[in-house]
Amino acid sequence: MFRRIPQHVAVLIFASVFAIFVVKIVLRYALAINLAWADEICTVLFVWLIFWSNAFLIPDHKQIAFDLVVRGFPPRAQRAAIVVRNLVIGGLFLAALPGAVGYILFLWRERTPVLQLRLDFVYACFGLFLVSVCVRAARNILRA
Repeated sequence: MFRRIPQHVAVLIFASVFAIFVVKIVLRYALAINLAWADEICTVLFVWLIFWSNAFLIPDHKQIAFDLVVRGFPPRAQRAAIVVRNLVIGGLFLAALPGAVGYILFLWRERTPVLQLRLDFVYACFGLFLVSVCVRAARNILRA
C-alpha cells in the first residue's frame, strides 16, 4: 500500500496541472478572463511533479545512464563500475546537499509574485530529490 502513495501523489499533481490548465484556457478564450494565478500554480506543481517523480517513481534502470562501455565488461568489473558510478554520483549529491538545503531554508523570505507562496515550500521538492539520489546511490552500492 505504501509503495503506491508516491504514484497517487504524482497522479494528483498531474491531474491538478491538467485541470487548472484546462480551466485557464476555457476562461481565457470563452469569457476573456485571464487567471494569473493559474500559470504560477501550474509552474509550481510541474516543478514538484518532475522532482517528485524522479525521486520516488522512476526506477534506476530507467534513469539516463551512459553504460554502453560497462555492459561489455565482465560481471565483476561491471559491479566495480556500478560502485564507482554510485560513489561519484552519491558523493556529489551528498556534497551538494547541505548547501542546497541551506539555500532552500533561506528562501522562506522570498515569495512567488502572484500567490505569495513561500519559495522554501515551492523548492522543498529539490531537497527531497537530493536525499533520494543519495539514498538510492547508497542502496546501489550495497546491492553491488
